[in-house]
Amino acid sequence: MVFIRSFAFNNPTGITTDGKYLWVIKYLDQPATAEIHQINKSGNVIQIIDVSAIDTIPRGITTDGKYLWWVGRQNQSIYQIDKAGNLIRTIAVGAIDANPQGITTDGKYLWWIGDTGNNICQMNKSGNLIKIIPMGTIDEYPRGITTDGKYLWWNGAEKKNIHQMDKAGNLIRTIAVGAIDTLPWGITTDGKYLWWAGATSNRIVQWAK
Repeated sequence: MVFIRSFAFNNPTGITTDGKYLWVIKYLDQPATAEIHQINKSGNVIQIIDVSAIDTIPRGITTDGKYLWWVGRQNQSIYQIDKAGNLIRTIAVGAIDANPQGITTDGKYLWWIGDTGNNICQMNKSGNLIKIIPMGTIDEYPRGITTDGKYLWWNGAEKKNIHQMDKAGNLIRTIAVGAIDTLPWGITTDGKYLWWAGATSNRIVQWAK
């Protein structure tokens, strides 16, 4: 991994990219703030979507190019919205994991991560569960997840690492990031670079894979 740069962003919990722009979840407990920020790769704001009326505890976010998909812990659900913020679909996932944290898509499937059962879950976009990958004790507090098509990348808050895994659940490598931020929370890739959110220092970090 090669550090490229970082820039400030307050209270990030999730991040994704459509290739051109970054979409970052911003969450505040007091006062309750649940927003999705569309920013360019220098950190300049393009638009802000308030999603507080949908779920007040937003976590991870992903995009399939056309739609945004994000997870909310308040209602234990996955939400599909358009890029103007209009709600398309809600998928309840609390029966699978009561604490959904991160989400990504490979175009066909959704992959999301929960830290109650410490699992990665694969489902189709209608909400049908395909499989569950138990992560055991790799990292007890998983947060964000992304995919480059071939591999899954996810970060954990307990051991402060980024983990690369194949889609069968085999660990490829682990990268320590605690020296940069002690609460990695959200990760995405544009194919060439990894972008991840650090919630302790409130910044977005860009890395070459």
